[in-house]
Amino acid sequence: MIELRLRSKISKEELKQKVGKILTDEDYNLLIHKDTTIRGINGEILAVYQRNVIPEDIVNNTYPVLHDLKKYQTNNRTLASGLPQYKRDTGGTRTDTIKPIASTTIGNFDPKQNTPYCRLTAWSGKETEKYEELFPLFQFIGKEMERVAPKRYKAQMEFVNRTHPDWVIPNTPFTTITVNNSYPTGVHTDKGDLDEGISTLAVITKGEYEGGYLTLPEYRIAFNVGHRDLLIFNAHEWHGNTKLNMLSDDAERISVVCYYRENMVDCDSMEEEEQKKADISELRMIKGDRSGIVQKYRKEKLDSKS
Repeated sequence: MIELRLRSKISKEELKQKVGKILTDEDYNLLIHKDTTIRGINGEILAVYQRNVIPEDIVNNTYPVLHDLKKYQTNNRTLASGLPQYKRDTGGTRTDTIKPIASTTIGNFDPKQNTPYCRLTAWSGKETEKYEELFPLFQFIGKEMERVAPKRYKAQMEFVNRTHPDWVIPNTPFTTITVNNSYPTGVHTDKGDLDEGISTLAVITKGEYEGGYLTLPEYRIAFNVGHRDLLIFNAHEWHGNTKLNMLSDDAERISVVCYYRENMVDCDSMEEEEQKKADISELRMIKGDRSGIVQKYRKEKLDSKS
């Protein structure tokens, strides 16, 4: 395992020009393609790259499910999509469109503004057996995280151990997974995952392609994360991919990002969270007003806990 220590960053002004953009080969000086540990300016682990580390049997058993997730697409990945952002006229009407990208979130999700309860993502709730077929991959990644980044793993597990087990993927330090298929992300930082922890990126590929290097543009380094490779890195750093060129009809690059969503620590049991969902639905049916009901419900729950 090679170990490197970074000493400098590009300027904030230069970085600003890259945010939301797909990167090119001009945006890095060093391309990592061997097992390497990267330490940041402060000496802390920034990234650990391991080549061909994911066992073949796990890859073969999980690929069909991961491939099938390609049909679920989204157009709300904002900067990470690498595509132009929505533009609206003064009346609030969208004046352009964004092509959907093959990206979906599975596992568990924390409360949001209009859904103030913890929940399984839609696919995970409907496709329970398929979801569970992916657990060996997530469990392997978790063990590698513990082995190569023990300090970050321990910090993340402190939150996991305070989280109701209904919301933790069994025998892992993760609550949530994002699966991307064959598109490069624009430069962004991840939101909602635990600051004290660390994220993981596993890749499974088919066919022939080139590019798609995961790049940390502030440090001008890139990682050639390919088939069966695993990158454990601080996703709160600015990162994105270089252009991805598909060279064969069957070309496919699936990236699996595992992480812990920081607000999951506040979730009650799944049964209790389902009751919250039912209460909100009932209030909406009775009052027919979405805007005030959620805020009122959240306030009542907070008052009851204080």
